[in-house]
Amino acid sequence: MENLEKTREIVARVLRVPAASLTPDGPIGEAVAMDSLSLAEIASALDDEFGVRVPGDDLAASMSLRDLAALVARSPRR
Repeated sequence: MENLEKTREIVARVLRVPAASLTPDGPIGEAVAMDSLSLAEIASALDDEFGVRVPGDDLAASMSLRDLAALVARSPRR
């Protein structure tokens, strides 16, 4: 899944952690504590990269990279 790797790179960049520390099925917040600002930065970065609007509530509910990549895939394009 190509967007899984792109999603991993984006989340790692925003959270300032090594991409290798983010596993596809592990909780994203496992690598670092996330707050609402982190979620907003991730949403903005996903919008820039994929051209999608990820609802904040859905983003907060995404627990793993795989979940987040699936959310991106089904989010409306701009």
